Amino acid sequence: MANRPPALLGSRVLILRESYKGEEGVCLGPAEGGRWFVSPDSTDEILCMEFERDFGLLVKRDQHQMTH
Repeated sequence: MANRPPALLGSRVLILRESYKGEEGVCLGPAEGGRWFVSPDSTDEILCMEFERDFGLLVKRDQHQMTH
């Protein structure tokens, strides 16, 4: 199991598994057993997921930054 990064709470995430695979969402905070609560943008549902297996941090880079 991955170590919990300290900055996941409130972070934008990309869901990697389950019926919301490929969707963006937000990390709501830690759950039991090293898992995290994640909510997909398309629903009010709250999922209990494991970081790096079920979801990952979403990093958006400015187009200007990508060209330099």
